[in-house]
Amino acid sequence: MMDKTERKNAPVFVKVNEYQELLDILDVMKQKIKNTESTLAKIKELKSQEDEEIKEWEKSIGEVSKRIAFIDKTFFEEQN
Repeated sequence: MMDKTERKNAPVFVKVNEYQELLDILDVMKQKIKNTESTLAKIKELKSQEDEEIKEWEKSIGEVSKRIAFIDKTFFEEQN
């Protein structure tokens, strides 16, 4: 009986057509991984752009809030 080490080093026999099918499957898997990596890179780029846009919105909202506070303060000071 073979132990685990001997089984790891033992030759594996497969039919040629099965071997070609395996190679084809591996090629498809590699292509899908490349596509997935490309999609992930695009998602990261979009997220980065989105984060920048949100920062700009926050800045704009802060500026509007300051202006409203100034107007509010000025309006109420003039009435007193």
